[in-house]
Amino acid sequence: MEAVKARDVRRLAVVAMLGAALLVACGDADPRFDTPPDAPPIDVAQLVARSADTAIAVQGFVIDRDGTTRLCAAVMESYPPQCGEPAVELVGLDLTALPAVHTEQGVTWQEWVVLTVQRRQDARFDVVSVGVPPGS
Repeated sequence: MEAVKARDVRRLAVVAMLGAALLVACGDADPRFDTPPDAPPIDVAQLVARSADTAIAVQGFVIDRDGTTRLCAAVMESYPPQCGEPAVELVGLDLTALPAVHTEQGVTWQEWVVLTVQRRQDARFDVVSVGVPPGS
């Protein structure tokens, strides 16, 4: 009976040490971000659906028309392209920071991009950083 108790105590000690190590490892995370830096980005539909105001990586298509920049879930088949829904308006994106930007007929777009964004009070999104498209 005592051998069983000692074994259980050792197991509990191992579990407690693993839990403490996990807490320490997570302690360096930036509390402004929902996901660790190596987590896959969410898509625009998931961004629209979430309620958190913290920054998060999101992937989509960027289209700037008449000075309004949007992150789109899809691109409609037209030339120059048009933003498909769902989409969100972006604030503070330097279009020159994007790789492979195209401009035609007053429309600037990037076919695939990963941005870290944070929701503003006015339902638009501040661009925190520009990432690398998946598979690049």
